Amino acid sequence: MCTVHLMEVVCGQTNKMYRSFEALLQNDFRDLRVTYSIALTKWITVTVSGPDEKEAAARLVRKYDRLHDVRPGVIVRARLADIHNEGLSLHAARKTVLVPHHRLKPLGRGTVRQVASRFGLIRCLPLEVKLVGEFDAEFTKKQIDTFWRWKKGPDRINVNNASRAQIKSVLKHTGHARDIYAIEKLGILEHSIVCKKGTDAPGLVPIIGPMLESELGCVRGAL
Repeated sequence: MCTVHLMEVVCGQTNKMYRSFEALLQNDFRDLRVTYSIALTKWITVTVSGPDEKEAAARLVRKYDRLHDVRPGVIVRARLADIHNEGLSLHAARKTVLVPHHRLKPLGRGTVRQVASRFGLIRCLPLEVKLVGEFDAEFTKKQIDTFWRWKKGPDRINVNNASRAQIKSVLKHTGHARDIYAIEKLGILEHSIVCKKGTDAPGLVPIIGPMLESELGCVRGAL
């Protein structure tokens, strides 16, 4: 039996996250002879047993990384926890770090909330940061490039606490599936709805928002 504590913060409704993560495991382990159990506390823990348990544990570590303490100089996939005047707070493994206002300059002018709104940042969104101090961080070049790629394309809507199937169902029910180009997976329950060229994302939010138990963040694109 192998137990792996993952670098995956539990964010959103626990029962919904459990179902979505279990579906991912079923796919990841489809060719392995293992049984598994999932425990959700602040992080995700998976226990696997069976003839292929070592391979299953290795796959989990490759995909999600093993929970460990993070130190200055390390790049980590963190989760947005809060947006306030001083900067953006993120859960990074066992600690909360801050991307302060002055480190948001590569994302343009404005207050922290204006920058967050510009790029559709919402709680639980997975974001790649580099620790520059014990509790001080900055976005990596890769993450900054992703933000600006969003701005150069069509409008998009970032969604938390919703499965891909739930989003597709809501879009179909409201008749707006035809306005969507793709649904990009950002995390277990975090997605980015990419609109077709000419579709107005802010106009879709009041239509699909009430049907999703989610926060929605719009990115106004250039197309």
